[in-house]
Amino acid sequence: MTKFLRYILFTLTILCAGFHFTEVLAQVSFVAQAPKTVTTGLPFKVKFVLSNAEGTDFSCPAFNGFEKLVGPSESHFSSYQYINGKSSKSSNTTYTFVLQADKKGTFNIPVASIRVNGKTLRTKPLSINVQEGNGKASTGNQPQEDDEDYYVKPQNAGSAITQRDLYFTVDATKHRVYEQEPIMLTYNVHAKVGVALANVMLKQKPDLKGFWTQEIELPRNLSPNTERQNNGLYRVATNLKYIVFPQQTGKITIPGISFECDVLQRDTKMDAIDAFFNGGGNINVKVLRKSPDLNIEVLPLPTPRPANFSGGVGNFKIKSQLITPIPRTNDVATLRLTVSGKGNMKLIKAPEMPFPKDFEHFEPKTTDNTKVNADGISGEMYFDYTFVPRNIGQYTLKPQDFVFFNPETGRYVTLSVPAIPLDIKKGTRSAHEGNYDAKSREMEISPYRHVASSTHSNGTFSGGMLWIGSISNVLLYIFIIVAGLFVLTFANKRASLRADIAGWRTSQAQKNAMKALRTIEKKITEGKEDNNFYGQLSNILRNYFTDKLRLNAATLTSQSLLDALEQKEIPNDILQQLKTLLETCDYARFAPDAEKSKKQAHLHSASDIITRIDTKL
Repeated sequence: MTKFLRYILFTLTILCAGFHFTEVLAQVSFVAQAPKTVTTGLPFKVKFVLSNAEGTDFSCPAFNGFEKLVGPSESHFSSYQYINGKSSKSSNTTYTFVLQADKKGTFNIPVASIRVNGKTLRTKPLSINVQEGNGKASTGNQPQEDDEDYYVKPQNAGSAITQRDLYFTVDATKHRVYEQEPIMLTYNVHAKVGVALANVMLKQKPDLKGFWTQEIELPRNLSPNTERQNNGLYRVATNLKYIVFPQQTGKITIPGISFECDVLQRDTKMDAIDAFFNGGGNINVKVLRKSPDLNIEVLPLPTPRPANFSGGVGNFKIKSQLITPIPRTNDVATLRLTVSGKGNMKLIKAPEMPFPKDFEHFEPKTTDNTKVNADGISGEMYFDYTFVPRNIGQYTLKPQDFVFFNPETGRYVTLSVPAIPLDIKKGTRSAHEGNYDAKSREMEISPYRHVASSTHSNGTFSGGMLWIGSISNVLLYIFIIVAGLFVLTFANKRASLRADIAGWRTSQAQKNAMKALRTIEKKITEGKEDNNFYGQLSNILRNYFTDKLRLNAATLTSQSLLDALEQKEIPNDILQQLKTLLETCDYARFAPDAEKSKKQAHLHSASDIITRIDTKL
């Protein structure tokens, strides 16, 4: 909209107030306003109001006996009225101060002055009675958050925004912790009353090397608190929260992180019409701020560590449960160990389970049922052990003790898992069928293990030689023709698919993923794997889903991947298995696990996920 059109629209708006515009002049006045009684320790307002005139050279008094927290804040108000063919105009300019009394007594607000049309106007002095504070606000004393005069109008354009006006802090629940002990980091923004902070954006993510980290989701609309700091009033809001688990010992410095802030300032040079069409004449100022560095001292866990230490740091409980009520020979049964409590639960290793020699057993399946909150990570971790008994009889499972470190006491704690009696009944399957079931489960876990098999049979024709006109000869010709058509169709389809690059990558996604998994497994078997095992495994999974679902690799995250699979109606148990494996790969980069058996188990899990999802799709 051009400026000429704005003037026309603004003029029409004013003319709509009435056809007869006879102005009635209002009386000019300059007065002071303040409560008669206030309480020590609580802020209150003092206003100087100029009515129906434009003033210059405002001179504020000395507030002896009071501490000035904010001010002066200048605000303007005007109104028009049209009654019985006559119009009237009124306006006022208000200069607001926020003061606070620190001792009781009677104090005066001296005279303030202002120049209007070459004349000096003065207010009358006010007397204020200050009473001893009792922790409660007196009526009319304490400014409220919805009072437009209390939270000052935006600064004038060009006003300096100093480090004392707007800054960030970072608070840690502890500055001296044990290795793996959780620390809560809270990043707060502090804006002095009068700084119109409109938005805060993270400019650079925190450098948390040496920590396993988890960001805590905050509510979308956070209400800031008003606090008195540095002899002023500030609005304080939480911007970020992280819970971190140190993975190394010694003195660690967490570098400060950068934020980009949007601060509104008022452009006083903009005329009324432009301001009317530009949000009241406010302009946006970009301000960069950085939080201070944070020093953390991480103590090593006491040595010697117990041989069966689980890696858990916190306070936990453990219990066992036989999921299969009546185990039978050659049938699959499940035993569950549940670890509950609060601490680094996601990094706890599954306890060892010494099964009898005539039991076939598999790697435990881990299910994460924890949540992250301001107190840390709490909830439950389920470890499901699958086994197949071969013989009937009475058995007793005695798991190894569960050992963790309690940082509150500074000691290792050993929890004894009760022995689990098993009464194995005779099953309906034979040992041969049981072996088949176990092999089937192994194949489900690792479908990229090739099993070579061949079947030989001797075929004879009861009719002797194949005569040209015989039925066998005709059937042979039909078979050759059908096979030729099938081969031709397949070749054309394959050529068409190759022409469609995205379609070709989709069709080859599983094949390429399995080939990559076999390559890693071969290196592990030969003892040639590198230190980036979990990074390679994560890349294989992400490449598979990028090709299979035709996703954008640059923007692919674990959550967006799970959402895409959920839309494809992939069962929840598969999604949970994939989520656990992706988290394991991420955690292992900070806490690498060199156990060969666990790497093979993760390979099996990845293969199982790819096979099941490929079948569903």
